[in-house]
Amino acid sequence: MSIRLKVQDLDKVYGEGERAVHAVRGVSFETEPGEFVAIVGPSGSGKTTMLAMIGGLLTPTRGSIEVNGQDIARLKGKELAEYRRRKVGFVFQANNLLPYLTARENLLVMARINGTDLKTAGARADQLLEELGLAARRNALATELSGGERQRVAIARALMNDPELVLVDEPTASLDSARGRQVVESLIAEVKGRDKLGLMVTHDMAMAALADRVLEMHDGQLVAHTVGARG
Repeated sequence: MSIRLKVQDLDKVYGEGERAVHAVRGVSFETEPGEFVAIVGPSGSGKTTMLAMIGGLLTPTRGSIEVNGQDIARLKGKELAEYRRRKVGFVFQANNLLPYLTARENLLVMARINGTDLKTAGARADQLLEELGLAARRNALATELSGGERQRVAIARALMNDPELVLVDEPTASLDSARGRQVVESLIAEVKGRDKLGLMVTHDMAMAALADRVLEMHDGQLVAHTVGARG
């Protein structure tokens, strides 16, 4: 699997006239297959809005978002839902695990949504939990897992349907530095090992430095583009 992303002149405006809020202004960048890119900037700088547009959760006001040559900004209805379901894996700041299910069952829910047969889904879930160091915890309820374990389950869940694009929003906000680094390193390993593309919004510059590249946003604009530790 090899994925390229090209964002061109991307805008997101809320409201009209004098009350218009420009959440994202003229953002353009491209990525290479297998990259892990961090997006940083102060609160309100447009990071999460941009991530949501790339993931098909928000519609841009202007601009294009090409994923392997397809402009997903033009997709609507069933096509857009299919893009989100088949190509995108989300890891949110709040891991949103179902508390009454085990770690493994939380993964299987995604497979059921995608229509994957139980045998194939079970093998995939076990593989991901093993790779993320959670094999011994697969039958633990979500409420019995530590913060770092829950985030790793959330990463595994995002990867269950083998998405090409992995979008991560503040995955370490509630973790200490050691656990946060473990979560990000696990995510990077999965993205690079499967030749996907990872985009991570973060306030933590130490975590951002682990990426191949760092995009910095202020007031909705992309103001800096630097090489990370892996670049």
